[in-house]
Amino acid sequence: MKWHLRRLLFAWCLLTAALSGLAYWYAGLSFRTHLGEQLQQQLPERLQLALQNRLSHGGAQPWVRERLEQDLSVIPTSGRLSLLRQCYARVEQLLDDRVTRGGGDAVKAGGDVTVRWQFGDTDRPEQARLSVGCEANIPLLVGSQGLLALMLLGGMLLLPRPLPADARAQVRALMTSGTSYRTARLLHGQLTRLNPVQRQLFSFFSQTSPLSPAQILQRLAQADMAALREEQVPWFHRALAVESLPAEGAPWLDAMDTALVAATAPERLHFDCQRLQVSIHGIQIPLSKTPFFYYLWYARLRTQGEGWVLNPPVNRPDRESAQSLIALMETHGGHAKSINDLREHGLRAKTLDQNRNKIRDELVSVLGEDLATPFLFTAERDLRSGRYRYRLGLDAANVTFLDH
Repeated sequence: MKWHLRRLLFAWCLLTAALSGLAYWYAGLSFRTHLGEQLQQQLPERLQLALQNRLSHGGAQPWVRERLEQDLSVIPTSGRLSLLRQCYARVEQLLDDRVTRGGGDAVKAGGDVTVRWQFGDTDRPEQARLSVGCEANIPLLVGSQGLLALMLLGGMLLLPRPLPADARAQVRALMTSGTSYRTARLLHGQLTRLNPVQRQLFSFFSQTSPLSPAQILQRLAQADMAALREEQVPWFHRALAVESLPAEGAPWLDAMDTALVAATAPERLHFDCQRLQVSIHGIQIPLSKTPFFYYLWYARLRTQGEGWVLNPPVNRPDRESAQSLIALMETHGGHAKSINDLREHGLRAKTLDQNRNKIRDELVSVLGEDLATPFLFTAERDLRSGRYRYRLGLDAANVTFLDH
């Protein structure tokens, strides 16, 4: 903050000095112009009278020059608020002798005033040249220009700052949707206050939804959207189901709310045994009855211990494991055909493989490979039998059940 104030103070001093120099120069120029007009009207006639009896260049010239400089030694300036205190003039040339003085005080607002005239009846033009200097009214000059500099700096601070290239591109993109430039600038200002996740979602909805930029920003700026984390964004997109949304705005806003609930839900695999439904991260996974029970069976085993299930030999089904799966199906209303098949043939490796594949296919079709992988099965080879064993890869703490 202090550094910012120092920079402003330095800028004000520099601007005040520049404006003071410019104002002083312009005031001197205006004064010389006005003085030249007055002298052009009055001085030629007086010079002719004073030099009528001139016999040589050294005759009456020194006397006329001295009297003229006495008259012009102090020239008052007009106006109560003049930037010049007083001015004076010195004769540099009276006829054609081009006499130039040296020494003395420096001319402060130096500049020449030339008066053209004719001497006697000759056609030869003459000219008198006077150098004019002025003393500045320092308090008024610095005070007025300092105030002007302060006003200019204040105006510049109030002006909107130039936008960088990426911001200009963003404003142009907002204007393509029919937004006015002023509104686009306001929306861009709101957009810069959003976090990276919110800006990412703004870009997504601007390209895919029928919502206006103002509607999108209004929703994204709310606290629940601001709390959305980067790792939750894929779940948000997955739960949004853009392809199923209509071209009206209201369903999109409702879908955003629903997707946000799913995105912020715990990393949890949930089994609703009453409705025979599976939800992952709050997203419903459609599973037919038999794959549902096999998935539920693997999940129960995972929460009761290590959860490994060794695939039985091709020629010897696992009847002991089949009993626990039969009990699960009978409790929650499994297919009679699947129950009878397990009773008659036991738990076969082929049946286990088929149901795991069905579960995997359904999860990947809904969630995608990356999101589904943590909720699928892990496999390892059993060293004693050489066969593979499988279990649910998810940690037991992230599996929940609703039985009643």
